[in-house]
Amino acid sequence: MLRDDAVGVLAGAGFGVTPHVDFIRALADRLKIDLSATLTVMRHLPLWTDGPQHAELRREVAAFLAEDRSAKLARATARIRLALFRTLGSDASEHVDLLRMVCEVVDLFMEEFTGLPRPEGDPSGFPSIFSSNLGVAERRRLEVLLKQQFAQANDLFPDEPIERHALRVGQFAMGRDALIGTLGLSLHHHLGSLGEDTLTARRMPAVPTHTGLPAIGRMARVAQTVAGCPVAAGALIECRLDSLAGRPAAERRHFFGSGPHLCLGRPLSLALWDCVADALAELDVGLTTTDFALAQSDVFDIPSVFKASKSSVSQPLTGDPT
Repeated sequence: MLRDDAVGVLAGAGFGVTPHVDFIRALADRLKIDLSATLTVMRHLPLWTDGPQHAELRREVAAFLAEDRSAKLARATARIRLALFRTLGSDASEHVDLLRMVCEVVDLFMEEFTGLPRPEGDPSGFPSIFSSNLGVAERRRLEVLLKQQFAQANDLFPDEPIERHALRVGQFAMGRDALIGTLGLSLHHHLGSLGEDTLTARRMPAVPTHTGLPAIGRMARVAQTVAGCPVAAGALIECRLDSLAGRPAAERRHFFGSGPHLCLGRPLSLALWDCVADALAELDVGLTTTDFALAQSDVFDIPSVFKASKSSVSQPLTGDPT
């Protein structure tokens, strides 16, 4: 489903979530492998539940994200500005790894709001908890990484119950790749639109122009007609959020979904966006993309490479990173 039809399905009462938790549970039983950490995280994310359980999980997540929000956002903003000015300032290298910069920005943000540091090792190699196509080796690796995060949560917050740790790990697992993809794709588009102009010429739009989450699946509860097509009960419908790219800002806000499963992290994501957009607009630096490609993923649109060269620097900085 594209655009209006996709948003309508996401908001419609005649559609339910995909049975991904059941799929992973059955997979673990069939293959006789330990996916306990994966399942613990999934059970504390409201993405795969409906009804009263969904409402309760959303209340828990909303309360968690609201805790000390202003202070966390202020700390994240200061750290992100320093990272951007360090990477793109006049004294930085002529050649810039923008994917590394984007990952650092998102990781700083996630660290402040989840309380957890970035997992050790190559961040691009973190398997997605949302994927249905991971092999056994990748599922085991994801399990190890999630258990490492649970161990970090226990070390950093020893007085918290496992449910609280699952909220921290779950928000990290849910948000990181989507934010990297959204920021990476939207920044790539913005640099292309600037041409030879510097970043000071035009601020990035207030709402991202592209999304790192190209589609969301929904199951039809009953037989019905969607966009003029008959849909059987139990059929999977793919709602293409990426079809909203290039649309007006009011429509692009549906990158975060619609209806009862509207992303609870939307206000924080847009706050991150404002922080990055404001900082970049203070840098009198021209950037020309030299290399860009998307990673192979069945879940996210996320760059596998994003590099640029500085095309001009007319003055050191126009703003104070602090």
